[in-house]
Amino acid sequence: MLRFEVSVEDLLRSRFALSPAMDLCFLLRSLASQDRPLPRAWATRLLPAFERLRRESDLNAALALHTPQSGPNFVAPPPRGLNQTWADDLAIIRATPLEAARHEIATNATGPSARDPRVRAVLDSTDAVSRIAEAMDQAWHELLATDWPQLRALCERDVVHRVGVIGEHGWVTTIESLHPSIAWQAGGIEIGHFPQVGTVRLAGDGLLLIPSVFVANIAAHLEDPWPRTLIYRARGTAAERAS
Repeated sequence: MLRFEVSVEDLLRSRFALSPAMDLCFLLRSLASQDRPLPRAWATRLLPAFERLRRESDLNAALALHTPQSGPNFVAPPPRGLNQTWADDLAIIRATPLEAARHEIATNATGPSARDPRVRAVLDSTDAVSRIAEAMDQAWHELLATDWPQLRALCERDVVHRVGVIGEHGWVTTIESLHPSIAWQAGGIEIGHFPQVGTVRLAGDGLLLIPSVFVANIAAHLEDPWPRTLIYRARGTAAERAS
């Protein structure tokens, strides 16, 4: 179980944001079968382009950075607010210092796919950041860009709904509505979905809440440079993804 210790100051500083890069990563993981499979209509439509990108671009190097439980921060930077765009995310990804990227590559790229010679050549190159960024940009434009305005609107409607719930019923009801495993207990947020993670103190910085179209269940960021974050399934996602 994961528990966030929450103060009144934390609630005042908690906020919502959108993360196009995070949803792109979740989509890529699903297409690569590392997360919950996509609905058949989505998979049928997107898999041919996805497989072509794996053959013709450096996308496999980006995929090699992900494990079933985690991934590198530099390919999904913390969003700054509800107006975050893919262009914002891409600029931050491209600006990642090589040494910072190499540290995350060494930590995350440990699976069999990272030992593929073509993938290894990208990950060990001096232009690894720009090559991974370019592959992700290609993936964005070929797999997600067309649908993103509709999916973004869904996430924005979710935030409007949650803010209304805060105003009418308070933070406890809002937080508990994010996922069935979440409960407000003794001044803290407890999330039973996670294995034994322990207690995380927000220390007055608040909680970042991100609605997602493609998150498999519920996800959390607990380490810098991210603020302490919960990524949850946006309302109406199942209907949109089935279309």
